[in-house]
Amino acid sequence: MQYVEIFTLVLFVVLFSIGYKKNNRNMMLTASLCLLIGFAIEPFVIGFEQGIADARN
Repeated sequence: MQYVEIFTLVLFVVLFSIGYKKNNRNMMLTASLCLLIGFAIEPFVIGFEQGIADARN
């Protein structure tokens, strides 16, 4: 999971800087969504796995 967070953080920096330089708000929005997904996916996966495990018991 650490690799996903690092990848999305780097992707955020690249997309946000390009979007800021070109004054492209959609690219900056995409960068922000990548960052949100990158840091929110780990708790989601952990909760999903716990939910599946609890449903089996």
